[in-house]
Amino acid sequence: MTVFSFEENTNCTKNTSPTNSSDYGVILSRYSPYELHISRYAIPTFVCLIEGKCRNGTLTDWITGDCKWTNETIKYFENNVCNMTCLNPTKTCQEAKYDSSCSDINAGEASKINNIEIHNKNATCFKCGSPFQVVKEVSLPKGMSDQFNANKTETDAGAAAEAMKNLSSILSLMENLTIASISMGNVKGVLKKISEIKTSYFIYSSETDIRVLDDVGALKNYPSAFSIPEDAAKKALKQNTKNAFLGVFRFPNMTKDAENSTVLNDEVYAIEMGAEISNLSNAISLTFKTDHHSLHQTGTPVCKSWDGNGHQPNWTTEGCSTLIKGENITCKCEHLTFFAVLMIPPNKTHSISQNDLTALTYITYIGCGISLFFLSIGLFMHFLMRKVKATDSVHVLINLFVALFLLNVAFLSNEYVARAKDITACKVMAGFMHYSLLSSFTWFGVEAFHLCLQMAKHSVTIKHYIIKISVVGWAPPALVVSIIYVLGKYGEQTITTDTSNVTMCWILDSDVHYYVNIGYYCFIFIFTFSTFIVVLRWLSMLKLSRLNKVEKVQRSRTATSDITTILGLCCMLGLSWSFAFFSYGALRLPSYYIFTILNSFQAS
Repeated sequence: MTVFSFEENTNCTKNTSPTNSSDYGVILSRYSPYELHISRYAIPTFVCLIEGKCRNGTLTDWITGDCKWTNETIKYFENNVCNMTCLNPTKTCQEAKYDSSCSDINAGEASKINNIEIHNKNATCFKCGSPFQVVKEVSLPKGMSDQFNANKTETDAGAAAEAMKNLSSILSLMENLTIASISMGNVKGVLKKISEIKTSYFIYSSETDIRVLDDVGALKNYPSAFSIPEDAAKKALKQNTKNAFLGVFRFPNMTKDAENSTVLNDEVYAIEMGAEISNLSNAISLTFKTDHHSLHQTGTPVCKSWDGNGHQPNWTTEGCSTLIKGENITCKCEHLTFFAVLMIPPNKTHSISQNDLTALTYITYIGCGISLFFLSIGLFMHFLMRKVKATDSVHVLINLFVALFLLNVAFLSNEYVARAKDITACKVMAGFMHYSLLSSFTWFGVEAFHLCLQMAKHSVTIKHYIIKISVVGWAPPALVVSIIYVLGKYGEQTITTDTSNVTMCWILDSDVHYYVNIGYYCFIFIFTFSTFIVVLRWLSMLKLSRLNKVEKVQRSRTATSDITTILGLCCMLGLSWSFAFFSYGALRLPSYYIFTILNSFQAS
């Protein structure tokens, strides 16, 4: 009886020991039914077992010659020459289950083997030991272990951030251990020394500690898992060659954020490698399993991260995307920090159906494209005829055109910048788009102010009028945007749908959006709407004074002209933006369509 192992399409090798052969990590048991013990770290392409002797010494003669193993060679010897059983260990053990009863070989690395039992040319495989690495717990000094009191109902966010920054101090306590389990009160985690570039996998559950998965083939059996790509290990080793590490910790019941957001399972996870890890080419994957029915009753799950600054989490979607498939929520993140899945209540979610999002996107792109075309024509004609002295009204209108032109350009290019996954570029794009929006609002107000001056009974003269209103129209928005940019409120925002997510570069803090954008537009709207009413009354009085002098046929034309005038005033004063006030409850979706249509086609 002989066993030999080999790689496909390589020269033949043979080990002639009749009882305990070993080659490529293969060990053969002594008696039938024969068992092959194959290390999971060095699995050959094929393993062949020969019972008895081959006819006419054909195999021996062939092996000593210039032979090469192929599928055709194997089939030939199995059918014509030897009582031989050949198998592919990887395929044979692909669906194998684990057997923890390997008492004779269940110590250390020896437990990481595949057992293949061969009886009458039928092979049965089971994996010995466990798919997880053996992890020993390291005791921490009292000051470190007691910083998170297990009796407290809430984990302090500031203390959690400080603990993750100081993980490197624990490495010396691990001595010769490569990986260790760490407990700090109610906080549990795993700390691993990094010496090679490879992807790391961790399995978690609320009932057990975080475990390190050693057998990647078993990953599908554990829906709640984290994977840290080899790109992260490469960056960590480059920045910290001697003391590179990877720490994964779970913080239960962490301090709530300012909005008292609900966190899925009340668990926050933190990943730290003692280095600046961001813009990963392969994102970190964090998969959470939950009940699908209760999930959507609670709200919409959104993956968010916190950079660890401050004593209270400031959750953001920057650098993270959310993928929901059945009961699984997968977070794809490009950096290391604190992670959690926040449940956004139905009345606060940005989620709309995929069909509505697609329709609104097409309407917006078409409308903005048409508006951009007509704005370009208007600006081109103005600069073409710049030798003709323009009135103040034309100057104000051209400035409004420029603001709307910039807003359309920013909006149409926003998604493409967001797809590039460049955080700095996305922040700049968000600031540029916000500046264009605020400038448009400001010029709506300036246009209303200019109309008021024109309606004044007594002419009002303002020195350097155009220069002053230009400063008012362009400078304040620039100041506001600069402050918000310095505060770090711009970045990548995710809009969730029922099947996917859409990202754009915009304001990450909802409070900033409401106070700055909505609040500012409310002020502009009150002023422009009041001006609109006054202008309509003024025009009505002018027409009424001439009414007796106009023919009946001309009155119908006047009615048409009145409608055109009203629509023109609404667009020029930005009153169509007020439909955003109705985006709540049952009117939310209709207001989206009305708002999108009116504002996309505003300049056309």
